[in-house]
Amino acid sequence: MAVAVALLCLVGPAWPVAAQPGDRPPGVPPSVDATALPTPASVNTMPYIVNNTATRQTGPVAQQAPCQQPVADNPQNIQAEPPAQRRLRIRQAQQYATGRDQRVAVIDSGVQPHPRLLGRLIDGGDYIENRRGLFDCDGHGTVVAGLIAAAPDANSRFVGVAPAAQILAVRQASTFYSVPLRQLDNGQEIHSPSAGDTVSMARAVMRAVQLGATVINISEAACFPAERDQINAPDLQAAVHHAVEHNVVVVVAAANTSSTCKQNSPGAVTTISSPGWFDDDVLTVAATDDNGEPADFSIRGPWVDVAAPGTGAVSLAAGRPGLTTGLVDAHGQARALDGTSFATPYVAGVAALIRERYRNLTARQVMHRIEQTAQHTGAHGGRSEELGYGMIDPVAALTAVLPEEQGPAPAPVNAAKLSGFPAPPPDDTHPRTVALAGSAAALILLGLIIVIAQTTKRHQRPRP
Repeated sequence: MAVAVALLCLVGPAWPVAAQPGDRPPGVPPSVDATALPTPASVNTMPYIVNNTATRQTGPVAQQAPCQQPVADNPQNIQAEPPAQRRLRIRQAQQYATGRDQRVAVIDSGVQPHPRLLGRLIDGGDYIENRRGLFDCDGHGTVVAGLIAAAPDANSRFVGVAPAAQILAVRQASTFYSVPLRQLDNGQEIHSPSAGDTVSMARAVMRAVQLGATVINISEAACFPAERDQINAPDLQAAVHHAVEHNVVVVVAAANTSSTCKQNSPGAVTTISSPGWFDDDVLTVAATDDNGEPADFSIRGPWVDVAAPGTGAVSLAAGRPGLTTGLVDAHGQARALDGTSFATPYVAGVAALIRERYRNLTARQVMHRIEQTAQHTGAHGGRSEELGYGMIDPVAALTAVLPEEQGPAPAPVNAAKLSGFPAPPPDDTHPRTVALAGSAAALILLGLIIVIAQTTKRHQRPRP
């Protein structure tokens, strides 16, 4: 059974769903159902129309709030090197690779054209309105794309992880739009609180593969109770499996806590995060806070693979040439760039760097390299439910020798990899502060959350 409506960004279910007993151990997904794979015709049909066993779409999607405006920032906040970038040694990693010849699909709210993505932004389509993938009402996808691939600029020290990579923008979800629906069991007319669901996400994954992505970033997550009796998104599971089998690295957010996405207790799974729990085929990313500790909002679980900084991000602003440290949501509230949504693109960017430097590695080997070179935790087996194998280490991921990998060594480092990019300005010696209108200290959960309900089964990812 497919999930009818994606309920994104901390909203509750649009209608009650009856609980059912579970047969599988929590955290264990069922086997991949290859027959559930989206058809080529459905993948290329835009806009996506909701039509399933529970609900039917009765009209076109409607915009429910004016498109967001980037938060106005103090220039000192955005000119200095962002702490996450400094912590991950991004500039040092770029001595080895810059993501050249890589195409990173951003399945999100769209990506707005920006000078720092000039010449490297590709329209991947729009499942919401059939407008373009290069339209971003939410601003969320533009922030994600910037963290992955923004080019350097002389006015700030911010740079994307893979500044030579292409971005393939697939517009699949938006909290600024709603969908008119009729419930088939009682005929009630309702409106979803957002546009996009797991069906459209599955199709977007297939489209990204079709359009030549080498890495896919999904800064969205679906939460559902672990006691559910069946999986409700077999098409999404089949799609991510199809992607990795076609040599595409899939990097996904672990999800953020909310009223409908409850935190798991240590050693117990009561909430499933999808597509993250399809751990055989995806690299699931948790978020750390300013101190490098697990962020309180980051959903833990046995499917978490690695972690990356998830607070205080700086990235590209949608709708204007500069940068931003926050977004304004559909309710008019300013939010800082905190969340697993903004940890995930650091990992996707590193995957693009690895794919440039180690061109012989398969998608699974790239995921394995990122895991094995992470800063392992003190947990049993070097892996915890909060951080997986630990904080990513981009430099180690590009330089470590892993005995299990076969093939020739990469070419020697070219110290002039970044030639042609403008030199950054000197470090700003002033303390970096973030001042956001309305909620400067709020814990922000901007990962696009899709609520679904089902049961679980988990497989370990096969190691190369």
